[in-house]
Amino acid sequence: MTGKTGNQNALAFRYVLLSTPEAVRETLTSLRRELESQHFFTCPGDMWELVLAEVLNNIVEHAYGESPDGEIRFDVKFDQARLMAGFVDKGTAMPEGALPSGNPTNLDVEQQNLPEGGFGWYLIQSLSDRLIYERKGSENHLSLEMRLKMQADG
Repeated sequence: MTGKTGNQNALAFRYVLLSTPEAVRETLTSLRRELESQHFFTCPGDMWELVLAEVLNNIVEHAYGESPDGEIRFDVKFDQARLMAGFVDKGTAMPEGALPSGNPTNLDVEQQNLPEGGFGWYLIQSLSDRLIYERKGSENHLSLEMRLKMQADG
């Protein structure tokens, strides 16, 4: 489910999706199409889509684990300088009720010992200007903000 509001200076979208990798991919594809249809372009190299994908995939993989029927509510607003996003799910709470440390993964190891994961929270935290997590009753609430660069029309 998608809803959108906005004008030329800001666009807001609401998505409700199931906790599957396919639903995450479809949601991000839909969001990009919506932005393009509104002629709302960010600069190449802006990392907003990576950050949103990492958050959504972490919810799928860690909050819901093996449960593909979990629901994720996802609100995102773009204006000329910022992205603001909020995520709500009823999955497992963050360990110790707090965001992971987001420390960079040690890559100074033998090739066969390189980690397969552990990069997501570092990326999310290093690219976000504001990141807040709260557990409210049975729900996880995560909000973030990050700066955007806008591409001129033409």
